[in-house]
Amino acid sequence: MASGWREQYDRMKRWHKRVQRDRIDPDAVRDSFFAFTQACYHLVDWLENDKSQPIRRCAAEQFVEESAILRFCRDICNGSKHARLETKKVKMKDRSIRLDHESVVWELSVEYQDQSYTAAWFAGMCISEWNQFLREHKLLKERASSK
Repeated sequence: MASGWREQYDRMKRWHKRVQRDRIDPDAVRDSFFAFTQACYHLVDWLENDKSQPIRRCAAEQFVEESAILRFCRDICNGSKHARLETKKVKMKDRSIRLDHESVVWELSVEYQDQSYTAAWFAGMCISEWNQFLREHKLLKERASSK
């Protein structure tokens, strides 16, 4: 089993899939989102502890600090771990969406920069930010150009 940064990166992506998929139980929707934010932000720690690559904590934390969406992800992560979401000014809302007379799904939204976005969109943007950083440091391959 791998124990480098890639293990955490892949875990973060799996949590993103759960955020996209969990729509039946409102508790599962929230749990998946909080687990995603924790895996996402803690990629910083995994990069620091994986000596096979050049990124150290200082560079990863600076990147998070310079990325508005990753800073907010860090606040959600820390706020959810320490029961301080309100002090971090994190606003989240669940709403039910009736599909038909019997089926209901749940959607979680997060308020980011005075706009409301689905948790799945927010998580996808966080991954995009990390992908950019990891590509710049040659840890991920560049995207193939579109045909």
